[in-house]
Amino acid sequence: MGQKQKIREAKKASGDLKVDKTTRAGYDRNNVAEVIKRLKQMAKEDTDRFDKMDLAETLERLEQSERVAATIGAAYDVEMARKRALLRCFMEHGLTPPAPEKRESAGFNEGVLVNPSNATASVAAPVSATDATATEEVSVDDAKRQLAYSQFEARRKLAVAKETREHNDAMVRELRGRGLEAPETGASTATE
Repeated sequence: MGQKQKIREAKKASGDLKVDKTTRAGYDRNNVAEVIKRLKQMAKEDTDRFDKMDLAETLERLEQSERVAATIGAAYDVEMARKRALLRCFMEHGLTPPAPEKRESAGFNEGVLVNPSNATASVAAPVSATDATATEEVSVDDAKRQLAYSQFEARRKLAVAKETREHNDAMVRELRGRGLEAPETGASTATE
C-alpha cells in the first residue's frame, strides 16, 4: 500500500472526508473553501468597521468618496461626449454604428444597484432631538447613507463609462476600417 493510499485510508477511518488533500481536486476544493472563508471574514470586518464609524470618520470618508466620484464623473462625461461625436460622425456619413457588446455583467444594474436605498440600512424609529447623542447618531446615519449613495453612484458611472469606452473604441475601429477619420473627441487615451 502506497503512502497516499495510507493517508486516504486514515482519513476515511477518522471520518474526515470533506477535504481530501491527497488529490488535486480535494486540494482545489480546500483552497476555494479557504478563500471563500477569508472573503466572508473580510466582508464581516468591513461591515463591522462601517457600523462602528463615528461622525468625523464618516465625513472624512464621504469627502474622499466624493473626490473619487468627481474624477469618475469627469471620465464619464468625456466618454459620453466622445460617444456623441462618434455617433454624429456615423450619422453624417449615413452609416450604422456597431451595436454595443452584450456583457455578462448586464445584471450589475439589477437588485441592490438599481435602488441604492436597498444597499443602505434604514434608520430606526425617529429619536427625540433633545438628546445630544441621538442627534449625533442621526447625523452619523445620514452621513453613512450619503457615503453609500456616493459610492453607489460612482460604481454605476464607472461601469457605464467602461462600457461606453469599449463601444466608442469599437466605433473608432469601424470608422478607420471604412477609411474614415474619427473626430478628435473620438480619440481615446487607451491603447488599442
